[in-house]
Amino acid sequence: MLLLCFPACKNDRPPRKTARAFYYWKSVFAPTAFEKRRADSLGIMTLYLKLFDVVWNKTTRAAEPAAKLLVRDTAWLLQKNIVPVVFITNECLYGQDSAQTQLLAMRIARLANKLAAQNGFGEYRQLQIDCDWSATTRERYFQLLRAIKAMNGNRAITATIRLHQVKYQGSSGIPPVDRGLLMCYNMGDLQQEHTRNSIIDAGEFQRYVRRLSTYPLPLDAGLPLFSWTVVFDQGRYAGLIRNMPAIPGSNAFEPSGTGYRALKDTLLGGRQVKRGQVLRPENSDFSTVMAVGRSLSGKIRNQELTVALYHLDSLTLNKYSFYELEDIFSSLH
Repeated sequence: MLLLCFPACKNDRPPRKTARAFYYWKSVFAPTAFEKRRADSLGIMTLYLKLFDVVWNKTTRAAEPAAKLLVRDTAWLLQKNIVPVVFITNECLYGQDSAQTQLLAMRIARLANKLAAQNGFGEYRQLQIDCDWSATTRERYFQLLRAIKAMNGNRAITATIRLHQVKYQGSSGIPPVDRGLLMCYNMGDLQQEHTRNSIIDAGEFQRYVRRLSTYPLPLDAGLPLFSWTVVFDQGRYAGLIRNMPAIPGSNAFEPSGTGYRALKDTLLGGRQVKRGQVLRPENSDFSTVMAVGRSLSGKIRNQELTVALYHLDSLTLNKYSFYELEDIFSSLH
């Protein structure tokens, strides 16, 4: 018997409702006219706005705030739905007892509310906590999240989720939050010279998300737009160069593995590159981001999600056409 299958049979899932967002990850909020125009033209109504970092002070042996946000363009900012974000280094969680964790939660909640109120968005509805917690720190981190939630009434508390935390759910645990935002980048070991692209790799992504469909939290999605250059000296990781120009085709460099070896001391983009150092440019190229977005679309269960691109910056946005950014957002429909 001949079975007829119309196009609708290929996917009986109803169209997903998606919201578009950008991360803004600078300490001074002063977007350029181009950045605002591009965000508006893409229909961006949500900004994930980093309020401050929480870092470990080795001298005082205490967690403290750093890089607190300074807003220079309130008018445009307040046209958007603001999701404040607090970044916490994993180091802050080591050695904290229950009382110290509770105190840290109180300080984070108070400072977040203070900065939000000062800048006109004190009635925000969601607070996101960004921390690459580990199996060692998960209990303290989860206690911190529960305490922040208790101090924020009806506000939603969300957390960023790294890919390794999805893959290794047993040891990483599931954070006690309302939603997660899956960061679909930084999926390789950037400190290993043989790594091809530590920012985003479609094949590597597949190895992390086989269990994603069973992840118990509703998830939003973060996709990368950024690039950087990784530096190695005698085979050892020696740092990152951000916003570096393309490595010129000249007698100063030769191909080496996945990057280029400096044949002589060279000044490149204001950075001194020493003879013998290896530079590995890494990008979030359009085709790879699209492949990851399409793959992710079939694995996330929830029918409503926010797609957030990292991040709102002219140098980054200029590498993509308007239509490419449209396609990236649409890849998760």
